[in-house]
This record gives sequence, structure tokens and C-alpha cells, in this order.
Amino acid sequence: MDVTLDKKLQGFQLVAQEKLQAILCSIPGKKELILEPELIKPLEHVCTASWLKLKGIQRIYKLDAKQRVPRDADQVHIYMIRSTLDTYQTLLRQLQPLAMSSMSSSESPDLALRMFHLICVPRCYAYFHALLEQAGLWGLVQLHHYNWDFIYLDHGVLSLELPNLYECLYLQGNSSALPAVAQSLRLLQMICGQSALTLTFGSHSAQLLHELQALGPVPQAVNPPDFGAWLIIDRDKDYASTLLTPAIYAGLLLEVFQLRAGEISIDNANNKISSQKVQLLQGKSEYPPKSSSKPSSIRLNSACDEFYGENRYKHFAQASSSVRAQVKTLSLEVQKLNDLKLEEMHDYVARKLPKLTELKAKVLRHLNASEIVIKMLGNFRHLQTLEEDILNNVSRKRLLSEIEMLLTTDGQRYNTLRLLCLLHLCVGVAPDELQHFARNYCNMFGHRELCVFQQLSQAGLLPALQPERKSSTKLLSNLPLPKFQQTEFQANANRLKLLASSADAEQATAAGVDAAARAASKTCPSFVFNGTYVPLIAQLCSILLNASNADQLATKLAMIEGLQMCVPGGQTTTPKAYAAQIKTATGEANDVFPLRLRNLFVFVVGGASYAEIAACDLVAKLTKAQITVASDKLLAGSDLIAAAFNH
Repeated sequence: MDVTLDKKLQGFQLVAQEKLQAILCSIPGKKELILEPELIKPLEHVCTASWLKLKGIQRIYKLDAKQRVPRDADQVHIYMIRSTLDTYQTLLRQLQPLAMSSMSSSESPDLALRMFHLICVPRCYAYFHALLEQAGLWGLVQLHHYNWDFIYLDHGVLSLELPNLYECLYLQGNSSALPAVAQSLRLLQMICGQSALTLTFGSHSAQLLHELQALGPVPQAVNPPDFGAWLIIDRDKDYASTLLTPAIYAGLLLEVFQLRAGEISIDNANNKISSQKVQLLQGKSEYPPKSSSKPSSIRLNSACDEFYGENRYKHFAQASSSVRAQVKTLSLEVQKLNDLKLEEMHDYVARKLPKLTELKAKVLRHLNASEIVIKMLGNFRHLQTLEEDILNNVSRKRLLSEIEMLLTTDGQRYNTLRLLCLLHLCVGVAPDELQHFARNYCNMFGHRELCVFQQLSQAGLLPALQPERKSSTKLLSNLPLPKFQQTEFQANANRLKLLASSADAEQATAAGVDAAARAASKTCPSFVFNGTYVPLIAQLCSILLNASNADQLATKLAMIEGLQMCVPGGQTTTPKAYAAQIKTATGEANDVFPLRLRNLFVFVVGGASYAEIAACDLVAKLTKAQITVASDKLLAGSDLIAAAFNH
């Protein structure tokens, strides 16, 4: 990526610091900061503890829902929480006795107005003020809103770190968080310039574009724009890229370990796979918990961890082999110490040993992580074969029975549902099949989980769960069953050629090339899923970068419903209408294709996966372009399903 653009993206940290400083410096007195635990890791990307102390923060606490932070008479308490209703109401209940005691004490009324401040991330909703008044805290607690905008996680990877946006948009139908996202996108336009083309796919993406246009024109920039085109896409337009199990190193790390603001915690005893399994099926752990040792962590940043930078988008088999090779190299390096003379050993200890010790610690963390991934995903090949059969609709009855078998034998709370959602997305699940599966699922995990199926239906991942009708079963048993209609996923996958060709696979197999070797060749973005599926955003980026004119773009995208384009002049149109406009005598000179600036910005509304990022990275290399992928958070398929359990 261009150094100037990379520095601009890292500059979001300075903007976030300035906005936080403006809030902190506007509050006089001795200040103490109480943070919601989920905000600690993202805030570390914005500032350090020493920076906060320079701004007047004397102590920093973690917010505990069960215990209040003690307060002295002259201390100002500043709370920073996410803009979620349950957290906000819990905090108001904590503040009621504290605020009332401050009013009844000898403190002056003017001072009491500034004793409690509440910073909501990313915004302060209108009903927050109403709830504050209902709690009797109006005038005692001052509300602020703070948005750190995009956080630079890695080379070409940005995140807003808004973990509840998917739940709000797709599970609750609540779009109140979109204005904060639009403000962050507007800031990106102000820093990097406004692109000549914006392509949106989905209702939420179209709403974001509408809000950006409502904010008015971007101030005229002195420097040319850094991005030739923007692509904004809804998560539900390509659920498959998150439901499928990735084959790359970074993707599988997220399948097993919890990610917080670009850092994973390598916990031997408690990870995503072990925590969702039925305890009876877990068996004796090979990694017993150690009470004295803290879980190690890996920061998923290629600049901080060169080993991760080399292997992040490689096939997991290649990455794990690279880890073992690095361990052997380090062992040989340590053996050289025995042959060194005293003078050479002194120089070695002074210069090379610190770097070697740091490299050893990094490699050991990756070795430990890869071993846990291998253990947790022991049936990885069988799982990918099952997913490939689901994509290609190979014997759907057998696929459904295998998923039900995995529910009984493996007992994973999220990943079993994930396979069923993938089956419904690609093939379709009948209501009676869903009822049968839901009954077995509730028998396994408890009938309180029945509402999860309604949540997944709300997100479009499963059909609606209907009550059984025993009286009409016999009457309908003799009628011919209708064939499943083609799903939207199947239609778009065929039109955009997202599914890998079975003929190519047969030719490669006849030539003696297995699936792992085909995936490792990295000649197609489908390598992220072992050569079975191309992520939609990677295919759209490839179409944008390879289109030589508007007519060629319209030919490939005209049949895709929901795609909209915003071209110079602020008008929103479709690819087909834009191509017709360009064909006029005066329009050909205004054609934005081929893109003059081969830098693309991609924003996924509802969370992006590392498989999508890796696929876009390969498209950028093949087309000699640059692609920056951003989202509200980075997630794995199990995170998508787990969101339905939070309501």
C-alpha cells in the first residue's frame, strides 16, 4: 500500500485523541475514569494510560455491574460505556445513590453538576436523556458522545469496533447506529478525498449512502483522492463468506480464539470451540487450566509480528509448517552458542540475543496457537467436504442427516446451527425439517434456546419456525411436494461465478493435484475456502478493477438486484442505467471506467471476515491494485450465530 495512504489511515488515531481530549479537558477537577471492560482494548489503539494521566485522569477502573467504584467528595467520575440500553440502565441504577448523596452533602449545586459524566460510544441517543430524567439524575449527570471512528488494525484492515451493530441492524431491525457509521465514513472522505464512484449493495448500504449525501458535499481537497471507488455492502448479501470455514491461518485463528480490537487471547482451557460444546462431550482436556499463568496473546498486526505478517493469508497447512521450520531454525541458532568463543559470546549476548529472545516468544505463541487450532478442528477436512457438498447441493437429505449427526456426536452450540444456516442459504430448509432439527437442538441444549431460531429467521439465516399442524398432515401427505425454488444466493452465485467449477476440480484431480495443493497455488480468491467459493466482495472488486467501460460493468452486474451506483454529480443510478447514459454522444468522455485510480475502499455493514480480506488482498495483487477492507468489526461464523443468543 502507498505510504501516504497508510499514514493517513493511521492518522485516525490522532483525530480520535483530539476528540477525546476535547471531552476530558472540558471537565474540570480531579478526574477518575471508569471503563466498560469491552472498551479497554479498542481504547488502547487510541491512547495510552500515560496519555490519559496527562489529561487529568488520576485513576482508571473497570466498570463492574455489581459493585460501585468508591468516590471521594472532590472526585469527578467519568464513565465510558458502549451505547447499549442494558449497560446504560445498569449504570444509571449505580449512579442514583451516589448522585443523591453528593446533592445532600456540603457540595455546592454547581459543583454537583460536574461530579458525574457519562461518555457513550459511539453516540448518545435521544432516549438516553429521557431515561436520565426518569431516573432523577437530570442535571446531576452530564452526557457526552465519543466516536473513535476507524481503528487501524493492520495493513489494509480498518475496524470501527462496534460489536453490536449486527444485532441492531439484522436481529432487531434498529438502524439508529447507522448515523455514527456515516459520520466515520464522512471523516474518511475528508481525510482521503471523495471517490469518483460508490457502489452499494443492500438496504443498509443504500441508507448509509443517503446519509452521506445528506451531510452535504465534502470540502474541496487540495490533494487528489486516494480511492478510485468505494464499495459498501450489507453482511446479509454474502452470509456464505462468514458461515464457511476458512482455510487460511488468520481465519482459523478467529474460529478458535476470541478477538478484541485486533488481538487474540490464546487460552488453552477456554476458547470458542470448547466453550460452545456440551460438557459431556468435551472429554478430558489435554490443556488443563493453569491458575498461575495468564493466557498469552497475539496481536494480528504484520508490523508488530513479522511472523504473522508472512503467514496471515497463507493456507493453514503452510503456516503451521512454517512455524515448525522456524522452531528448528531457532534451536540450531541456540546450539551455535556452544561453539562461540568468549569474545564472540559477549557480542552475541549484547546484540543478537535480545532479538532472538523476542522472536522465540513470538514463535512459541504461534506454535501454541496452531496446536490448539489443530486439536479443536480435528475433523477439519470432513467439515470442509460437508460444506463443499452444501454449496454444490449434493444430496440434501444426506447433508441434513449429517448435520443432525454432528449435533449429537460433536454437540457444538453455534457451529451446528451455522451449518444448518448454510444449508438453508444454499439449498433451502423445509419447515418440517426445521421443526425436527429445532426439537433435537432444544433437547440437547435446553428449550430456552427456542427463541434463537426466531432470531436467525429475523436475520434471514433460517426460515420462520412454524407450529406443527398434525390434523392437516395426513391430508397433505398424498400431495406432490413442490420443488425448492432457487434461492437468492444461488442466483447471485451463478451470475457472478462465485462457486468453483466442478469440471476444473475434476481435471485437477485427474492430474494428481489435491485440494490443498490447488488452494495453496493462490491463483483464485477461492483459495481462502480451499478452492470452493469466491467471497462476493472479492468478485465485485475484481469486476470493478477489470471493467474497461460502463457497458462491460453493466453486462456483469445488470441481473443483480439491489446494486446501486453513485457517480459524479451525486446522482444514484443502476449499472444498466449508467451504461445507457454513457452511450450518449456526450457521455462517453464522462465514463469513470476504466478506473484511473486503482485503489478501492470496501466497507461491510455488519462485520467482515479474514477470508474476505485475504481474498481481496489476492485480487489486489493479481490486478496490481490496492484494496482497503473496513467494517464495524472482524468476526468468524460462530460469532454471527452467537449474536442470536444475546436476546
